[in-house]
Amino acid sequence: MKQQIATGLKSANSFRFFLAFFGLIFSINLTAQPGINIYTELGENNVSHGLYVESSAMAHYKFGNNVLETGFQIDLKNNKTVISGYTINATRDFVVKDVPFELQGFGTWTDFSEILRETNYGALLKMHRNHFQIAIGTNFRTYSFSRKAVKDYEIDKSAESFHEVYNIMYSFSYNLKPVNNPWNIAFEITDIDYFIINHETNPILNLNTSYKLNSNLSFYAEASYKIAGATNMAVNYFGFFLRTGISWNF
Repeated sequence: MKQQIATGLKSANSFRFFLAFFGLIFSINLTAQPGINIYTELGENNVSHGLYVESSAMAHYKFGNNVLETGFQIDLKNNKTVISGYTINATRDFVVKDVPFELQGFGTWTDFSEILRETNYGALLKMHRNHFQIAIGTNFRTYSFSRKAVKDYEIDKSAESFHEVYNIMYSFSYNLKPVNNPWNIAFEITDIDYFIINHETNPILNLNTSYKLNSNLSFYAEASYKIAGATNMAVNYFGFFLRTGISWNF
């Protein structure tokens, strides 16, 4: 009972923190453009023990060539944690020889369960031109056991966390229409998602569709297939997910 109360208080405090953060970034400068991205995802993988359902909300704030974004992920089905992910990133847009680029720095915190957590920090360089979108970068990952796991399983302090020096992040996408077209269909191979960064050999294959209702509101849907061991002799199935959402610039 005490454990359930503590978990509930932790989730409530985290939720209040992000509501306050959203309010802060929206009040920085009324002449800038805020927006929000909301989606729901359902899927299944080798460690989910059946179908899972998640929902996420991310608020962004654009001023000049800069964008600040933060958000959280909520598990609706098949997970013991309520708020299972947080992210914050900052992006700078620039142009080199008429080619648009984005430089992004980010931090992501994910609770897989009451036992294991993951922290990622890193940077991405993105570019898009005509039908293509490309991103390349690196991240530094840390796996950590929770205080409860350390206590219950008597884990030695030297083994409480494990650090990976760096990982390569990538995304290659081809769009049926030019990138800025009001509607589009795209095929993507990547190891990056909103709250999860896979290892290089575990890519995600995405089929994305999007429709821009007007300059401020767009809808999108994704179907994704996850594989494990792309460099092995036999590629293994890991999971899939379906996602649908809206992006709204106020």
